[in-house]
Amino acid sequence: MRLINLRVITVLFVLLGCLPFSAFAQNGDNKPLSDLPRQFAATAIGQAGSTAGKTFGVNVYITAWTTDQQVKDYISTLREKGPDGLVRAMDKSDDVGRLSPTGFVGSGFRFARYKPAANGGLHIVMVTNRPMSFGELYRGNRSADYQFGIVVLDVDKDGKGTGKLAPVCKIKFNKKNELEIENYGQKPFRLANVYLQK
Repeated sequence: MRLINLRVITVLFVLLGCLPFSAFAQNGDNKPLSDLPRQFAATAIGQAGSTAGKTFGVNVYITAWTTDQQVKDYISTLREKGPDGLVRAMDKSDDVGRLSPTGFVGSGFRFARYKPAANGGLHIVMVTNRPMSFGELYRGNRSADYQFGIVVLDVDKDGKGTGKLAPVCKIKFNKKNELEIENYGQKPFRLANVYLQK
């Protein structure tokens, strides 16, 4: 199943740079929402299959924004070397944040971009090459072709909002040379009750 909404969002973030933004959080914080580090909390809700209706808490930490040059390098790598090349490139990059389900260490993210939202908030996209178990790689499961995870947050000027978590995705250029994102097997988790912690 292709995630059209995530595809469009990610294309925009890849092709457009981070735009200047100076709106301030209204929760007593006197710095712009885009200033780092930032931490958001949310409730992830399964929407289909075995996860339908299941919920768990998550924390999203953002410590750096991906630079324009890094974006260009990632795009070039994906075009020339495909998803495997992009995974290797991300392996060499530093984490720019982390997604942590409640009670777990979680996984680091290697790509984080934002753009200002009409409501004075932020639209944030985070991407990572997801960790895979030895068993998943050894057995050659189809899921091993879905090497990325994506988080999208839409927050208002107070740092509150919604989002999506697509933990198992494929990122590639299709025959029309368009950036395409495909989800593995099920709809992404819906992120509800997103709020800025600090």
